[in-house]
Formats: sequence, structure tokens, C-alpha cells
Amino acid sequence: MSKIKDPGLGSRFQKPVKRMMNQDGSYNIIRKGGLTNFQDFYKYLLDIEWYHFILLILLIYILINLVFSGLYLAIGIEQLKGISSSQHPFFSAFFFSTQTFTTVGYGSVSPNGTAAEIVAMIEAFFGLMGFAIATGLLYGRFSKPNAKIGFSKNVIITPFEDTNAMMFKIVNLRNNVLLKTKVNVFLAMDKEEGEQSFVKQYFQLNLEVDYITFFPLTWTLVHKITEDSPLYQLDVEQIRKRNGEVFILIETFDETYSQDIVHKHSYADEDWLENVKFDANFRPDENGKLVLYIDELSNVTPI
Repeated sequence: MSKIKDPGLGSRFQKPVKRMMNQDGSYNIIRKGGLTNFQDFYKYLLDIEWYHFILLILLIYILINLVFSGLYLAIGIEQLKGISSSQHPFFSAFFFSTQTFTTVGYGSVSPNGTAAEIVAMIEAFFGLMGFAIATGLLYGRFSKPNAKIGFSKNVIITPFEDTNAMMFKIVNLRNNVLLKTKVNVFLAMDKEEGEQSFVKQYFQLNLEVDYITFFPLTWTLVHKITEDSPLYQLDVEQIRKRNGEVFILIETFDETYSQDIVHKHSYADEDWLENVKFDANFRPDENGKLVLYIDELSNVTPI
């Protein structure tokens, strides 16, 4: 049995602990007392969803222009030369602010007074700095390497050769080239002493194949359950009762980014299935070419 030390997730707890990692690879841990999103704002802006990022940048842009619009109104709208008498002073100040902030400067309105010129000068400076920061964030988000690896919905216990095996499937969701892919699989389970133990044990799960040079198709990862396996003589119900959780760490070389990429995943709770087998999701067509059906990755058939 390949028992290992705590890999960094903790082993002794005062209460039962179930899932420690989410399916997307993020840790299922509530952090208190550390840096908040606003204290680590750069990382926050790099990690949030795209629509949140765009909405946040747009909100900041509008708020900054509202602040400078208020300053122009405070010093007197008459210090803005060329203001249309038919337009509300607030909108005149706001649109002039957006033109100054973006350095567009259409020329129809211009500052006509020392106070207005000072405010416009400061706003133009903030505009240059703001767009430089926004450009850097956009580049950081686009250039950040990440692997789009898809996992089967379930990890299964199924007959294999003369015994059973634990299996799951992975596939590259992108139409790019991944090379030299290495997979490490760990298992965490509560100790056998009983429900009041609250002690996690960790095991390295040996795979039939844990390294491939090329990764163009689906890859089924197989851990053969022998007498040396921590899953030996355990059914899915027993694994769930002991809060069995599988941690997967994938390291691969991505030709698109020309660098190594790391991806994490976890299976726990209802992700475990037994008495099923995975269906093949790639097969040749009438021309002899292999067709990979990525949407069939998780398809299983009862045994």
C-alpha cells in the first residue's frame, strides 16, 4: 500500500471534513485573515470571469468620469468654452470629461480658465495611466497560460483484467498540441477507526500508464485495485462513507504557449460510480480517419 504523508491539505481535524478540492481544481477552503480580493487587486482582476472584468472596468471608467464631471461643475461650467446652451450642464461636463480622459479631444469644448485647465491636466494624466493599466491587464489575461483539459463526470470502479480498477477519462478540449503529459493521482480517505476519528490518510495511486508523449485523443487513467491498493475490497458506498477523494495533478507541455502547464481536478462524494464501464468516444469514419466525440467523454454503460 503506497501510503504517503500529508501533501499539504491537513490530516487531523476536530470535525469530519468532506471535499477538500472542487472539481475545477480550486481548494474548497474558506480563508480568513489573509489578503482579500481588493488587497490583492491585480490577481483578482486576472482571475475573475471575463464579463465581470469588462463590467468592472466599465464601472470604474464611468465612476472616474462622474468624479471629474462633478469637479467641472463645482468650479463652474462657464470655464468650459463651447458648451451648448441646449444641453444640460451635467451631460456637457460628463462628455467633456470622457473626451479628456481618453485624450480624444474633439475640440468643440475646451477649458477656459486656470481651474478647468488644472482639472483637465490631472484627468488626462489619470487617463493615460488608466489605459496603460487596463492594457496591461488585458495582455495579462490573454497571455496567462492555462490548460483546457476536460474530465469525465465520474470516477468509476469497474472490472479490469482479473480484478477491479478505478478509472476516469481526460481529454484536451482545445484544438492544440499537448506533449509529454504526466499525471499524478492521490487518494484521501478517513481512517478506518470510525466516524469519530477525523484523521485523513493519503495514498499515491499507481497508474497503469501515467505518462504519454502525445495527447490528441481521450486518455483513460487506470488504477488497478490489487491487494496493495488502498481501495482493495472497498465498494463505492464504503469509499463515500470514508469521504474518499481523488486528487489529480496533470503536468503537460503546451505548444501554443511553449511552456509547461499544470491542471488540477478532484473527484468526491457522488462522483464515485460502480458497476459501469466507459463507452469509447473515438472511432474511425468511412474514410479511415479517427473522429473524437468530446461530448461523449462521460458516457457509461451499466455492466
